[in-house]
Amino acid sequence: MNIKTITVLSTLSLSTLASAQHADLLLIQDNAGNLLTGQYDFNSGQILNTNTRVYEGEFDLFGTSDEPGFNALSQSNIPTGFQALAGNTALNFDAHSFTIGTTTANLYHWDGTGQVNFTAANNSLTISKAPSHIFSSLLDATDTDVAGFDIGTTTADGFLHKHIDFALSDISTNANGFYLWSFDLTVGGLAADPIFFVHGFGIHNEPAHEAAVDWVNTNIVPAPSTLALLLGLPALTSRRRR
Repeated sequence: MNIKTITVLSTLSLSTLASAQHADLLLIQDNAGNLLTGQYDFNSGQILNTNTRVYEGEFDLFGTSDEPGFNALSQSNIPTGFQALAGNTALNFDAHSFTIGTTTANLYHWDGTGQVNFTAANNSLTISKAPSHIFSSLLDATDTDVAGFDIGTTTADGFLHKHIDFALSDISTNANGFYLWSFDLTVGGLAADPIFFVHGFGIHNEPAHEAAVDWVNTNIVPAPSTLALLLGLPALTSRRRR
């Protein structure tokens, strides 16, 4: 068991932290060979940023979601200062437990009322792709890391566009609120910094959702890298919801 404890960074201000837009996850390399996570908008065909660590989404009425998607651009679409992912290479994830306060879990929940307060979930989350009897991982809110699977494989020129499925086990009204979990992503021999997901279920409260994302950015995620700014890419702007 490899439990990773996240230190709360209470001294960071919201103004120094990136906020999550509602867009697909982008994987891209910088010229130093670092694997970065950002956001890509397929509607506009634009890279929104290369420094996102928190992604948001919504479960449907059945407690399922396939957002965000995982994307990488082909070499011909890569901006100056970056590189495409290696061709014909698998993107793999592993989910990991992390610590909030005195609790260590691989799945957290907040009911969306009052101040943001994530505690170990009384629910479980299945992560899968077809065929699900082969590719399936279960987050059970315990303090264990969970092995994942290959999300997809890049084409010869580094392109990837893939969605996987997230499903809650309990979809009663008691399960309403926001769920928080975390991934490690690897492509070949490259590993990105851990990413976090904040997904809502049975609750339609945009300010609460944004407050949850801001809380994760402030209390769990280190200050965003200035690399994207140095390379001339835009930092995160206001959120956009689909």
